[in-house]
Amino acid sequence: MAGLSGKRSDRNDPPATITSRLLPVMLDEKRLAALGTLNILDFGRANSGSLEFFNQFSCRLCVLDAADSLLEWSAGLEARMEDPPSNQQMQLELSGILSSMGAYRYDLVFFWDTLNHLHEHSLTAFSGFLRRYLTADCRGHGFMLHKRGTEQLLRHMGMAGDNLIAVHQQTAAKLYPHNRKIVNDALGSELRIDQGVLHGDGRLEYLLVSETVKPQ
Repeated sequence: MAGLSGKRSDRNDPPATITSRLLPVMLDEKRLAALGTLNILDFGRANSGSLEFFNQFSCRLCVLDAADSLLEWSAGLEARMEDPPSNQQMQLELSGILSSMGAYRYDLVFFWDTLNHLHEHSLTAFSGFLRRYLTADCRGHGFMLHKRGTEQLLRHMGMAGDNLIAVHQQTAAKLYPHNRKIVNDALGSELRIDQGVLHGDGRLEYLLVSETVKPQ
């Protein structure tokens, strides 16, 4: 990984990049060709590099920059923990924040750091909400703060190549670290983290797969 500081880089500087061993698994050419036209959900901020990358696919792309909204919601949720809302109530609130997801089911989901924008109490609700929008063959990719001492940065990322991620901007923020077991428990029986790679900065890169039983 290129050196990533906590400061916003100069707009004229090229973005730092992260090399991924899991993106090539997610973007397996034969598998994607078999799926045909793809529905792709990108929990990121629109940028020319990602748009150029996704343009190589026959796809419908939804770019959903919800980081600030999810962090604000999670901070409010933390303040409500004396009388925590139900999963049903949290899913209703998430449906308002993430309404741009539309009525599609997605084959590929780029989470980036989204899990760390969510309070631990909301992970099960988020997973239940998300399952409505995933195909039986869905794969997801993202990162989580695996070590609690890792510097907390709100990162805006995008695609830069089949195995390259560009970090366009990062600022200090209050995030919510989760370990892999907590996330897998919250995902339930229909989703799971299939592979994980621990990076030197303390973040776990993960590949999420759908465990939905396909009809015979």
